[in-house]
Parts: sequence; structure tokens; C-alpha cells
Amino acid sequence: MTLGDLLAKLGSDPLTNNTILLVAILPLLDLITGVLRSIANKTFTLDALDVWVRTKVAGRVLPIILVLVAGEAVGDVTVGSFSFNVVTIAAMAAAVTFVAAEAKSIIDNLNANEPDAVPVE
Repeated sequence: MTLGDLLAKLGSDPLTNNTILLVAILPLLDLITGVLRSIANKTFTLDALDVWVRTKVAGRVLPIILVLVAGEAVGDVTVGSFSFNVVTIAAMAAAVTFVAAEAKSIIDNLNANEPDAVPVE
């Protein structure tokens, strides 16, 4: 499968496309709300930003996106008349848990009663 074939296959799958967009955009919203809150509370540090990039982006976002793309490249498994993609299903499950965690983080960033959440390694 060439890169053009993979991109065409990705272009024809709206569920995977939307999942990739959601997994890529929610951490940016979390970053913006978290940084604004920490600046307002005078607790912002570049070390926390470094930890956030390494744990969220490199540790969660990129692997989920890579597995979603790999699921498009691997193809489906067919059992009788039922066809499904095991890799994509696993990536979607990871994406759902990640989106739930990000939504909670964003809500906590917007809630003034919650203590500041500092990213940890």
C-alpha cells in the first residue's frame, strides 16, 4: 500500500478522521485552559509545560493517532459475513478513554474550586 492509497483510504473514513481530529484538538484546548488558569493563579512553570508535552503529546496523542492510521493500513478481519478491524477498534477504545480524561481535565481547568493540576511524569 502506497502513501497515496493510505491517504485516500483515510479520506474515505469519516469516523477515523473525526477521531484523529478530536484526539489532536482536545489536548490543545486542555493546554490553553490549563496555561491560562496557571498564569491567573501565578503557578505557571515551563517545567510543567515540558512534562505535559512529553506525557500528553508524545505519550498519548501520537500513539493513538499512529494506531488509528495503522488500522487503516492493516485492513479488516472477516469471520463469516462479519467484517471488523481489530486495530482500529483498539485505537478507538484508547481514543474514547483519552477523550474522557481530557474532558475532565478541561472541566477541572474551568472550575475555580479545583486545585491547580500540575502534570506529573
